[in-house]
Amino acid sequence: KIYKPSLVHGRISSAKNNLISAAEYEANAEIVGEDRMSAKPRLFEIYKTYEKRCFMAGAMDFDDLLFKTNILLRDHPEVLHYYQHKFKYLLVDEYQDTNYSQYLIVKKLAAVFTNICVVGDDAQSIYSFRGANIENILNFKNDYPDYKIFKLEQNYRSTQTIVNAANRIIKKNQDQIQKTVWT
Repeated sequence: KIYKPSLVHGRISSAKNNLISAAEYEANAEIVGEDRMSAKPRLFEIYKTYEKRCFMAGAMDFDDLLFKTNILLRDHPEVLHYYQHKFKYLLVDEYQDTNYSQYLIVKKLAAVFTNICVVGDDAQSIYSFRGANIENILNFKNDYPDYKIFKLEQNYRSTQTIVNAANRIIKKNQDQIQKTVWT
């Protein structure tokens, strides 16, 4: 009852998306302290057991695919070099919903040619609960100073009344890519 599956999954997923292995999780006093404070002091044990069981079964969850790809690219520069040269152009859709792990993979793959196109809308980020970081799209200009932005501001789905209401709400976002949506 204390360790609800959704909470455990969320905590492990968050760790993996931030490139924290079970061993690193256990060794991190701040994370373990947070778990203790929330009356869940054994989360690191569950994470270790889960990691071990996945390994024994030859299985990976979605977060493992991202985590292990980052480890592969970090620890094997020849593999990173191969894929950096295999993919001369990169396209990432829904970039506003990328997490830290995905951001690092994209940044590493695009490092050689910097031929990267991302598509996204900073006003439509909906996956923060699974680690999506809106800063990835907002800071794209810092990562790629030669960027060009193409704004698709015409809305084909909603009435002008709905678009106006959305524009008034979005206008209050302090950090945003300025745009005027219309229909």
